[in-house]
Amino acid sequence: MKSLKKALLGTALAGTLVVGASYGTYSWFTAEQSASGTISNGTLALGEMGSLFAHENFAPSQLLISEWNTVENTGSLDQRLLATFSHSVDKEVNVSKYKVAYLAIKFKEKEEGVLKVKDWKLRLGGILNGTTNPAKTMAKAADNADYEVVEGVLSDEQVQTIMKAQAEGGSNSKVIKLGNGDNGKFWNLKSDEQIGIIFGVKLSEKAGNDFQGANYTAEFKVEAKQTDDGAMYQSEINGTTED
Repeated sequence: MKSLKKALLGTALAGTLVVGASYGTYSWFTAEQSASGTISNGTLALGEMGSLFAHENFAPSQLLISEWNTVENTGSLDQRLLATFSHSVDKEVNVSKYKVAYLAIKFKEKEEGVLKVKDWKLRLGGILNGTTNPAKTMAKAADNADYEVVEGVLSDEQVQTIMKAQAEGGSNSKVIKLGNGDNGKFWNLKSDEQIGIIFGVKLSEKAGNDFQGANYTAEFKVEAKQTDDGAMYQSEINGTTED
């Protein structure tokens, strides 16, 4: 009798397991969808620039014109530029006796041949031989020309600032701000635009014998930042921007 009960109980348990196992084979109605995306960051880059000049036996009244340097937006983003020119002398002389002028031309890639026009260097020489004026933005060079021109020299006000700094024991050097994309359209570059720039350096006729054997050093520097509000130049991030 006990054996029969055990057999019946075993059969019942087996049936329960079979029934329980069968519940897992049923499926409810379900649905599923998803969305995905990717973001590719743009690039903010400038092309390499060459050297300004290398010259020996410079003397008062002489004018030296640099090679063309090209500021090229090689990235995919529009950018705002901060362009500066710094110069110094390795002797205790007045660096303002070196007068500096520049001529910059902004154009698209297709207009690259515009830099080969010889008249640009003549125009730059004329700026230095004439009256010293603050930098100013010029209109387009011609009605049918697809480029803009900016030219200028170190102003009298900047010269006085240098002389004052020297009188107060400051460094015999100066950083000159040529342009800032925050203040004018010229120094803003789209991804297909370039700026060609040349510099002229003239040692004043009034430079005396103290200038003999002096070495003049100059650097043209360009920084780029995004055009978005709140963007900063690297020098601003480092806290080294000079007015």
